[in-house]
Amino acid sequence: MNRTTTGASGAPPEAGSNPQGVGLSGSMGTFRVFALVMAFVSPLVAVSGWIAILIAFGGAGAPMMMLVATVLVTIFSLGFVAMGHHMPNPGAFYSYVAASLGRVTGLGAGLIAITTYILLGLSAFTFFGVAGSSFVARELHGPDISWYWCALAVWIVVSIFGYLHVEVSAKVLLVAMALEIVVVVVFDLAVFGRGGGSPTGSVSLEPFSWHSLTSGSWGLGLLFAILLFNGFEGTAAFREEVRDPARTIGRATLFVVVFVGIFYCIASWAMISYFGMGTAVELATTDPVGMFATALGGSVGDWLVDVASVLLLTSIFAGLVSIHSILSRYIYSLGVDRVLPRKLGVVHPKHNSPAIASIVASVLFVVIELPFVLADANPSMLYGQLGGTGGYAYLLLFTLVSLAVLVYFRRQRGSHSVNVWVAFVAPAASMVGMGTLLIVAIMNFSTLTGGSGALAVILQASIWGSGLIGIVLALVYRAKRPDTYARIGRRNVAAAPVGAAAPTGSGGPGPDLAAAQAVPEPRQG
Repeated sequence: MNRTTTGASGAPPEAGSNPQGVGLSGSMGTFRVFALVMAFVSPLVAVSGWIAILIAFGGAGAPMMMLVATVLVTIFSLGFVAMGHHMPNPGAFYSYVAASLGRVTGLGAGLIAITTYILLGLSAFTFFGVAGSSFVARELHGPDISWYWCALAVWIVVSIFGYLHVEVSAKVLLVAMALEIVVVVVFDLAVFGRGGGSPTGSVSLEPFSWHSLTSGSWGLGLLFAILLFNGFEGTAAFREEVRDPARTIGRATLFVVVFVGIFYCIASWAMISYFGMGTAVELATTDPVGMFATALGGSVGDWLVDVASVLLLTSIFAGLVSIHSILSRYIYSLGVDRVLPRKLGVVHPKHNSPAIASIVASVLFVVIELPFVLADANPSMLYGQLGGTGGYAYLLLFTLVSLAVLVYFRRQRGSHSVNVWVAFVAPAASMVGMGTLLIVAIMNFSTLTGGSGALAVILQASIWGSGLIGIVLALVYRAKRPDTYARIGRRNVAAAPVGAAAPTGSGGPGPDLAAAQAVPEPRQG
């Protein structure tokens, strides 16, 4: 049997990253894609904030939990990358789920992905507002500025970067990411070089023992460890703008996963080593915000704490640019498919960016953040609630995509050369692991988001509600607009360029639908 690799549309993946022949393009290599996604991961933000939360819930076994999380995310990535090799459609999670589980489920996943990035963006804007306001008042001895003015200022800059070509952002974010990593590495070396730091600190392998791993809440600890990988799958969102996408996206994805896992494992080990196991867990519970600054000042010096205060702002900014870029490309994909207004699928003739989708992304951030500002919400709690909800949505997407990869390779059996470990074992194990953590997140949603009551209900409902809206919308398109329905998932449809007149006829299927009918709809069930 001919085992030539084919994508969902029947075209070989090497034929190009844009199956419709128009749209975004670029020549980014593995390292620039790595920089874009690592900016989203925000190394300094994670180490100075989220690592303490991981230690608080995971206990002294936090470093070991990072390694376990790395294995789980790597297992997920194997199937995710393999599917990317065999399916040339852009659109990341949206197109993957649509190609495997059907257009109805795919559009639901697409809207969940958009909601996820909106929540994460809102969380980061709020966090920048809090950190920026504090920096102006404490470090610069300036006036007290309301957090939302700082958030608005960075929103303007982020919007400008989103409007320009993605490679402009990649170059800037590469510098920001490198500086963040240097600060954390200097901290690690200082702690391990001194054999600890504080009077109670010491360096040992005890955090990697079974006793330490089970000393905390393994479910919540592993959940927060997984959330530290948020954004690694964003590599696939830039498929149309990279050189040799089948290879570049796979390399960048695995590179990010392995780097993040090892980097945060060592950083959490250094944090625990500085304070000592018992003291570290206590401080992570009572003073998570100041924990890293205390350790950094004690191990290296207050001068690096001052530097880190500035880099914290650039870290949040870099993460915002990356979030905005990925969100814009999801919106752009739905515009290209005409699920949303086709103008959203327009590419800027000079900057080669999804310009209109980028503007819409910027507007969405302002419109959705505004009610929280008018309600005088506590920003110090708000960014955690929004970020935790976004992480919860990630677990839902990871579980759904694991199922999609499993089903995809089962249906494509005989037409690919992917071995059984990658095509079946890895996605099945990932689905069980991610699904278990999703259940843990559902049961502990108030803990994950740091809040309860009406807002918690609204936030959780926004995730499931967006998926339901996507499903209903797809069903409406199937009944009323079959040409649009045929496009869902960035299918290889022989479409006119965006902005051209839609095909018309006397009632029969237009050329869009006729071309799409060559692409079989995966059976539902």
